[in-house]
Amino acid sequence: MPTAFLFAGQGSQSVGMGKDLASSCPHCAALFERADEILRFPLRHAMWEGSADDLRLTAVLQPALLALEVAQARHLRAVGRSADWLAGHSVGQYSALVVAESLPFEDALHLVRERGLLMQEAVPDGVGAMAAVLGLDRAEIRRLCRTVNGVVGIASHNAPGNTVISGDRAAVAEASALCGEAGATIVEVPVSAPFHTALLEQMVPPFTALVEKASFRDPRIPVVDNVGARPLTDAASVRRSLVLQVSAPVLFEESLRFLVERGAGEFVQCGPGRNVLEFVKRIHPAARVLPFEEAAAGTPAPH
Repeated sequence: MPTAFLFAGQGSQSVGMGKDLASSCPHCAALFERADEILRFPLRHAMWEGSADDLRLTAVLQPALLALEVAQARHLRAVGRSADWLAGHSVGQYSALVVAESLPFEDALHLVRERGLLMQEAVPDGVGAMAAVLGLDRAEIRRLCRTVNGVVGIASHNAPGNTVISGDRAAVAEASALCGEAGATIVEVPVSAPFHTALLEQMVPPFTALVEKASFRDPRIPVVDNVGARPLTDAASVRRSLVLQVSAPVLFEESLRFLVERGAGEFVQCGPGRNVLEFVKRIHPAARVLPFEEAAAGTPAPH
């Protein structure tokens, strides 16, 4: 049964994530320590001892998620679990690329840290917002967003009945209210920037320059792309994807459907929580889904 490792994006983080793993796995502890050294920033403190508001800041949260997910994936490999496919949700795609040996861990950390800083500079904290719209048809969400003044639109196709909108805070609030009146349930996404919208287009030129400087190789494990919902096959396509991904919607539902069509029947989540596994179950109820803790349990790590 082909297995896919799925790497979570922002929104499901919590203070303390990864601390137990670092305590039980020396190799993982060393990777977290290395992340601090690479960034010259106390990432472990922010992840394990800081406040939820500090962790929510995208320039902190993006490298935190990357370090956690890469550590988890390497731990899974150490206990004998391997992946036939990889896919990441938004910033989770960087974790997938590191695991696929397409992007070195050090380069990925610098990229997501600078990506976060550029996002915060483009749209300061409090100016934008994101919200999950649950239980409403995507075409109706799109129609309602078009009736609102300001920038708001669909940022992520997560699963049937689970769509995320993003944009100006006031516009997101108005669109959310309209969707609520149409019968949707609205859940605010705890992030500090409106990802995957036109509001971030001003950061594309400087971010493109950073991507061009990073070292990429062809992925050794297929990584399904957020932008096109198809595998990234070479270094050039990886670079293009990471630039387009800044303001393009995340086609995660389409990516999961592609994996199911290719025979994937087991899905393992790397990252906090199990939200991406819930997306899987909406698309493929018979799939075997495992959060990291369950996937890692039962087999001792040879550390």
